[in-house]
Amino acid sequence: MTDAGSLAGLSDYLAYARTAPAPQVILLCGTTGSGKTTLAAELEQALPGIRFGTDAWMIELFGHHMTRALFDARDRSIKELQWGMVERLVALGVHVVLDYGFWSADQRADAARRVAAAGGEPVLIYLDVPVATLLQRLERRNANLPPGTFEVTSEMLELFLAKFEPPSNAEPLKIIEIRDDEQAVARS
Repeated sequence: MTDAGSLAGLSDYLAYARTAPAPQVILLCGTTGSGKTTLAAELEQALPGIRFGTDAWMIELFGHHMTRALFDARDRSIKELQWGMVERLVALGVHVVLDYGFWSADQRADAARRVAAAGGEPVLIYLDVPVATLLQRLERRNANLPPGTFEVTSEMLELFLAKFEPPSNAEPLKIIEIRDDEQAVARS
């Protein structure tokens, strides 16, 4: 089910989430530079809940530079550690925000299954941002790299975009789509 809405859909969802019978697990979906981490921090406070992402952990544990194969292996290990915590938090009734990107339908379906098995209710928030805007944001970010983030070049973004599968109505979870022409702020 897609709420092609936007901030109204997000605002309505947050009102529901605060009193929902099951812990909410928000799956943030979008490409690099779409604003997932900023929104994740806002949602963590708005719910309230606990936020998980891999970039800050990766940099803290291993630094910025590594081969792609090593990065992928470490990313999988960090996510499995975090998923153990997510499942425990959901069992305890705590809301969770996952800042993983969820670039493929298979990843999103697997996450929805894991959340439901733990007793939570998954919702996907998809940040739909035009490529030109992504490039502008990454250029600004790279000029003054915030802690816990990786530099992403335009060439890297191009590779990432080739791997990204936008969510569709056929996916078995609630989807809230936020388009770039709206300012996503999780207040109220």
